[in-house]
Amino acid sequence: MREAIATGKKLEEIREQWAAEWSCSPEELIIEVLEKPSLLRRNWKVKVALPEPQQTEAEEKTVIAWDGHKYIIKPGKKVETVIPYEPAGKLFSGDEEVVTELTVNKGVSLEFYPVKRKGGLTWNIEADPEGHKAVAKVRHGHAGCYKIVEDIPDTTRLYIEKITYWEPSSEPEEVLHEEDLKKDLADRGIVYGLKPNLWIDFLTVDGWADVVVAEYTPPVPTVQPQLLDYVGEPVSNNEHEDEEKELDFVDYFGSKLRICQKDEVLAEKIPGSEGKPGMDIYGNIIPVEKLVDFEFKLKKNVYLSEDGLQVKAACAGTPVRANKYTYLVENIYYLNKSVTLETGSIDFPGDVIISEDVTDGFYVYSGGKLVVKGAVSGATLKAETGLTVQKNILASKVIVGERHVFRFELVEGLRNLVEDLGVCIVQADQLRKASGNENVGQLLKILIERKFMKLPEKAEQLQKLLSFKDPEYVTKELELAVQTAQQFLVGLGPLKLKDLDLLKNILKVMEHFLTTKGEIVSSNVHCETTYVQNSEISCAGDFLCKKGMYNSSLKVEGDVTINGVFRGGTINCSGNIYIWELGGSSMSATVIKALKDSKITIEYCHQNIMIYVGKELVRIDEPMQKVEIYRDKSMVQFEKLKWDGKI
Repeated sequence: MREAIATGKKLEEIREQWAAEWSCSPEELIIEVLEKPSLLRRNWKVKVALPEPQQTEAEEKTVIAWDGHKYIIKPGKKVETVIPYEPAGKLFSGDEEVVTELTVNKGVSLEFYPVKRKGGLTWNIEADPEGHKAVAKVRHGHAGCYKIVEDIPDTTRLYIEKITYWEPSSEPEEVLHEEDLKKDLADRGIVYGLKPNLWIDFLTVDGWADVVVAEYTPPVPTVQPQLLDYVGEPVSNNEHEDEEKELDFVDYFGSKLRICQKDEVLAEKIPGSEGKPGMDIYGNIIPVEKLVDFEFKLKKNVYLSEDGLQVKAACAGTPVRANKYTYLVENIYYLNKSVTLETGSIDFPGDVIISEDVTDGFYVYSGGKLVVKGAVSGATLKAETGLTVQKNILASKVIVGERHVFRFELVEGLRNLVEDLGVCIVQADQLRKASGNENVGQLLKILIERKFMKLPEKAEQLQKLLSFKDPEYVTKELELAVQTAQQFLVGLGPLKLKDLDLLKNILKVMEHFLTTKGEIVSSNVHCETTYVQNSEISCAGDFLCKKGMYNSSLKVEGDVTINGVFRGGTINCSGNIYIWELGGSSMSATVIKALKDSKITIEYCHQNIMIYVGKELVRIDEPMQKVEIYRDKSMVQFEKLKWDGKI
């Protein structure tokens, strides 16, 4: 509605003036008098209003008009969006084609170009570039076109699909025959893999459809025999044993050794099969690769299975893949060079002999004796029964007899636990019978807190000790027994116990283990070297250093003999100790820890030395010679002579 405030001498003049201004008839205007003429004011003051014209029903509905080529759509007042339908035709808003839902504005006109088709059977054949498949896009139908219905629904969303319909026409149809199809296929070179009853498939199409014309016969690929190797990369990539080829050192970084057991499968052959050629739709043969077979070559300590498809180890040892198809097993490992990138680290169950050095970043593990004829630098050495390093050990970690030490500690811990646990169970059973209290968990808790305070600690230590894996010695039954004992003896564990039978069974398992495996025979573990610096050495037996040790840590279960200097670091020893020269004037404190019954002999000793004999400390603050520390009648004896610090 239009409104305005006007003044004039006469109301008729005001009405005619604003009717001319707003292009309407004077009768359509509404005049509201605001002020009448008076003595002081001669003019009328009025409010002029022009109401909005009422739309007719025809103006509110969608209007469709055909101009002989296209439809012009004027959406009605309620229409907010229009959804196109491409199969029926193309919809345009101005010069742009509408492909998705379009929001329409008031007064906008749309153009719709309906689809027209000729009748008859037509097709277009397309083949993929590989010649595997040919597909015909077939159209079979009558002539006609899409039209828009006269009565358009009055909705907010106008779907073109819902307001269009197909109207057939009487135009003559294109006529094609089966011979035309055969000629089209021949012209395209499609001669193989044609589908049977192809023409019938074309005739049965109603409207549009994709019809598969021809398909290729795929080849059956050749399956080459496969080698399943369980050893590792070959020492030589040359398949001929008498030919040598330089190794790629980068490919050989890391341990090359793997341990195998007798009759273990080292390699396996999966037989192959010959393939079958295929053919494409143009009649071209699709070839397949030829079958390339191979045979295993056997060297020492290996044999073939009965079917000839598996290589097995004839004995325990280190399997070696000499080249691609050649296998053998070494039961002794000898390395006639240094441990470097070329060889990788070593992990072998038997004796290991290395003719040269062990270099930075590598490790050598031996299940027997380890002999290094060169030096060891920045490496890790482990030997179970003995170690000899003929030259220096620098910035390295050495462990000798690890399994031997573990077994001794395990047996000792088991005996201590069995002794206390057996007495504790007997007393708990007696207490239950005497008191009539059937809550054995509560009784056991009281006994542990008052009389067997060390029992939980012993169970925990034993459980922690079993973190070292020794499957050849430790049985699964023992592992379970120790784990269960720790569960029911530590903390509130005893309160969870319903009866004593569980602990009695645990006790039987431990006693059986001690009976069958409790006797540990000393293997005379020995560690010998010439010079040690900035290293950590642990030995289950005796230790000998011919020259000297500097800033190193030494832990020995047997005797220690150093025929040179020991300066800086610590010595932990369970046996006797002999050192030619100990400490240095400018060195940090040197510490020796020995058992209470150990004897310590030092030819020349500098100041700033601390020696623990059991729990007693002997401090040396001045140079001495001919130092002997030993225990006599439960008293630590300290014998020495003065020394001027010069040798």
